[in-house]
Amino acid sequence: MLFLAFFLIFNSIIYSDIATTYDCHINSIYQDSYIDKDSSFEDKKYQKEKRENGLDWPNIAHTMIGLRRLENLQFCVEDILKNNISGDLIETGVWRGGATIFMRAILKAYNNTEKKVFVADSFEGLPAPNIELYPADKGYDFHQLKILSVSLDQVRSNFERYGLLDDQVVFLKG
Repeated sequence: MLFLAFFLIFNSIIYSDIATTYDCHINSIYQDSYIDKDSSFEDKKYQKEKRENGLDWPNIAHTMIGLRRLENLQFCVEDILKNNISGDLIETGVWRGGATIFMRAILKAYNNTEKKVFVADSFEGLPAPNIELYPADKGYDFHQLKILSVSLDQVRSNFERYGLLDDQVVFLKG
């Protein structure tokens, strides 16, 4: 019975700690403005629905995937851990690193010291569109947006701020 009580308390602490990071990662606490990626690339006022659904590029938040995708990511990582699925975790195209920081936080909450989190990005922003190969990219000049260019040093610093930069985090620049 004591074990069951400890288990329930431990799980509620894990849930509380992880749930609190949602607000930090999407910055719903300060409700920062965002870049409107669907129209003029102008700064817009915070909109809860857009932020929760990952439909904006926040000026300050560490992820642009939104609350719903963070919840899904948590479900996937916890499922991997609960079912002892082998392998590591990776995100390709990490922007400020928020989703990978979140993955590392989940591993830490579950005391997993075996899995690594691979953080893969150019860390230089997006390339200019190649209209000849990808005609659908015409008019998308995302390579000119400084907000999408986040350096490896900045992402590493973001991990440090959460106290999660350790040997389980592997950066892949390319």
